[in-house]
Amino acid sequence: MSLFLSDRPFGVEIEVNHLWYGRFLPIDSGVVPPYRIPDGLKRAFEESGLPIGNGEDTWRLQEDHSIRGKGAVEVASPHLSGTRGLRDVGKVLRIIKDQGATVDGSCGLHVHHDASDFGCKELVNLLRLMRIWEPLIFKAIPNNERRMEKSCRPLSNWLLKKVRDYAGAGCRDPQSLRELWYSQEENSPGRVRYNETRYHGLNLHSYWFRGTVEFRYMRGTLVGEIAKSWILFTHAIMEVAKGRSNAPEEVLLTRYFEQWRESLKFLEAGYPQPTPH
Repeated sequence: MSLFLSDRPFGVEIEVNHLWYGRFLPIDSGVVPPYRIPDGLKRAFEESGLPIGNGEDTWRLQEDHSIRGKGAVEVASPHLSGTRGLRDVGKVLRIIKDQGATVDGSCGLHVHHDASDFGCKELVNLLRLMRIWEPLIFKAIPNNERRMEKSCRPLSNWLLKKVRDYAGAGCRDPQSLRELWYSQEENSPGRVRYNETRYHGLNLHSYWFRGTVEFRYMRGTLVGEIAKSWILFTHAIMEVAKGRSNAPEEVLLTRYFEQWRESLKFLEAGYPQPTPH
């Protein structure tokens, strides 16, 4: 299948266990500094031509207290794009698996897509699309119930109804849509990074906080084919929301959804439940 890829940047957050980095030593703003990255891991990245460090332009290890296993860490990417970005994700998954990383029921694979070209119209289109595709996504992912309850909750029917009414009246500006989004939670300041509204499968808090749309639905995996097909599917959703696709949206998205769903047969067997620290 030919790839429907624009130059829209994306990034990934790969949540795993058993990547040890000396938990009781200080961490710089939640990011593991270069001197604490295990030598074997650092060498494997360097030999693959992948930068690893603590800057936004490198792959980096970050603390994440939502991951419940031992040696828990989030592997975050720099800005990626195109087929090279997909290849880099595959390389990193192979590296960290070889270094002993595992996933459990508390882990996720989060994808951020740049949304700097999105305004009110595109956000409403995105929510309209997710009203259709979100139930199918949840149904396709096995053993994801714990995360659905906590870190990737479904969009509320109340919000989706409000958005339909809002769209019918015509998009006025992103600010009024922003107010709708944050009204889901009481005392929900949008400038706070860990705002409660971020814990939906579709995280639009990220749009107002950092200019990206985050897809949090996918459970943790170290299988490159699954990760790449998930990135492609969510990328296609973004492009359809932007109005860039020449193909009928149902045809295009069904094709990428089915490719991703087919890849799920490679999910890790067993999928252990999280163990306490």
